[in-house]
Amino acid sequence: MPLEQHDIDYTFTKSERLCSKKAIDDLFSAGKSNTQFPIKVIYKLSEFESTFPVRVLFVVPKKKHKRANKRNVLKRRMREAYRLKKHVLYKALEFQKIDIMFVYLSNQAVNYAEIDTCISLLMNAVVNKIGSMAMK
Repeated sequence: MPLEQHDIDYTFTKSERLCSKKAIDDLFSAGKSNTQFPIKVIYKLSEFESTFPVRVLFVVPKKKHKRANKRNVLKRRMREAYRLKKHVLYKALEFQKIDIMFVYLSNQAVNYAEIDTCISLLMNAVVNKIGSMAMK
């Protein structure tokens, strides 16, 4: 059944977040990546028990942004862009589960519009890669 505009859930709950240290380490060691400056995405097909097909983590390195408030603003912007576009991933991942990490790379803070564009491009790239992986 196709999702209609009013059927899409735009929430971002705790169970959609990637919190497991083991899963994060596995994502770093075996995940595939793609970059659209200033954001890098690392993703990996996974088998976890959840009602959601995607678990997500947002990272802004302390090395590049010393002030916690700056890091938090950038993470909020990335989360919001993801939250509004996550239905694209959910439609593409019918029976698969995936872990995703978005890493902010730039030393400069950018506005929400630029982050939104990067997240959209990266999510489309992930959908294309996952689609090609599923066909193999």
